[in-house]
Amino acid sequence: MTDYTEQDTERARAAERNSAGMETQHLSLPSGAASGYGAPVLPQISGQPNRLGMALIAIGALMLLGRMFSLQLEIEGGLILMTIASVFYFFGLWKRIYGLIIPAGILAGLSLGVTFADLTDGVSVLWGLALGFLSVYGLGVTLFNKRHSWPVIPAAILFAVGMIVFIANFASVLGAGLIWMPLLLIGAGLYLGFIRKPA
Repeated sequence: MTDYTEQDTERARAAERNSAGMETQHLSLPSGAASGYGAPVLPQISGQPNRLGMALIAIGALMLLGRMFSLQLEIEGGLILMTIASVFYFFGLWKRIYGLIIPAGILAGLSLGVTFADLTDGVSVLWGLALGFLSVYGLGVTLFNKRHSWPVIPAAILFAVGMIVFIANFASVLGAGLIWMPLLLIGAGLYLGFIRKPA
């Protein structure tokens, strides 16, 4: 243990008195620091983005937009089904009627499946219906305290049939709509244009 003498204490007090009233020193930020304390310094991208990457992004975006426009009818059909389902949901949740949740969940799942039916070669209709039955089960348990497990049975059957159809039509499902090619082009363009460091 260090013992301090009265002389050490007097020296400390004299140093405090000498520094009192003096202007505080302002320390400068290190070079390249961003404004704000503790803000991380991000590396700046030097040079222009790669033209090949920008071209790939543009081609992929145009292909994706063209594909989305071809899905317009399916989107409209899905919106109509979702509008009908929302009416059932509204009155079922407002009046606390479990019977209205059943068509609401089935129609909502069907609307999701119909929207993507062209992309998935019809598999999404089966999976959407399965999801609708699962939502009936989930809402029944959580909001209505209904412990009925009957919606799980058609959900499992529809999902299994959807998996069989998906495996049987694997090549056509991946090729239907050409949705993967635009996404791959956009990803490659982002990598080449912005992420990959120049050699």
